[in-house]
This record gives sequence, C-alpha cells and structure tokens, in this order.
Amino acid sequence: MKIIKRCSPLIFVLALLGCSSMPSTTSSIEKLSVERTVILNASANEVWEFAGGWTSIDKLVPAGIASILSNGNKVGSFRKVNLKGGGIVEEIMINKGKTRYTYIITKSPLPVSNYRSTLEVKELGNGKSEFTWRSDFFADGVSNAEATNIIAGLYEGALDVLHNKYNDTNKK
Repeated sequence: MKIIKRCSPLIFVLALLGCSSMPSTTSSIEKLSVERTVILNASANEVWEFAGGWTSIDKLVPAGIASILSNGNKVGSFRKVNLKGGGIVEEIMINKGKTRYTYIITKSPLPVSNYRSTLEVKELGNGKSEFTWRSDFFADGVSNAEATNIIAGLYEGALDVLHNKYNDTNKK
C-alpha cells in the first residue's frame, strides 16, 4: 500500500492521460463518494496557509500539476489546472469558509462527471489539526471501482504530502 501511496500522483497523471472526458453509457449510474482524512501536528491555520489557497492545489499534487491559472480566491472564482504530461482541469469555487472551500469540475480528462469536492482543515487543539478532502461524483467511461480508485489515489497522495510535511519527526 505504501508503494501505491508514494506513486499515486504519478498514477493519477497517467490515468488522466488515458481517460476521455466524453460521457459513456458503460458506467453504472451510482453516486460515488471518496473521503480521506489525516491528523497533522500543526494548527489548522498553519496547514490552511500551506494547502488551503485556491491556487495551492499544486502543493498537494506536485507530481501532477504543471501550472495553475485563476481569476481570484472567492466564491465564483475559476482555476485551470494544467497537468504535467498534458490535459487541463477546469474548476469553479462554489463555497468558501475560513479553512474550507468547495468546488466543482466543469471540464476534465478525469473519468468522472458531476464532481463536487471539499477541502477542509479543522482545529483539534494542542497543536493538531485534521485535513479532509472529500467528493461526490459519478463514474464516466470507467467502472465505479476505477473512478473511485483514481480519486482516492489523488487524495491519498495529497495527504502523504501533508503527513510528510507536518508529521515526519526526522525533518528539521
């Protein structure tokens, strides 16, 4: 499992390159959900400062994102994420809080449709916080298991980045 987690950003990019954004009738019509959470040795504000900005997604998925273009950091803002190896994901922020935002994908090579996702950090006290990335979507052109595995791999890679940054006791 650790090998998969270390490679998940690369797996995500490879999956994106092989997936079409065109709807398909081969997938079962079932709403799918993925949620991943990690407890971090840092305050919610510290984690949010690193990972919570609308254009900070590249810090969470450094192996997969080449660049980001955005028109702001408020509800209604868009971002275009240029993927390493090609492909563009277009997203719109639809909700925002102090340490949370929700967005939808409007265009993507991902094999999902009606994708809605939230990134959130909660303060736990004693110098700890909880980072959660969750989404709901439908598989599009692949099986439900494949779509879920692609999204889960992306989230697990991002949580590994955060875990390594805030919980690795060997780091200075």
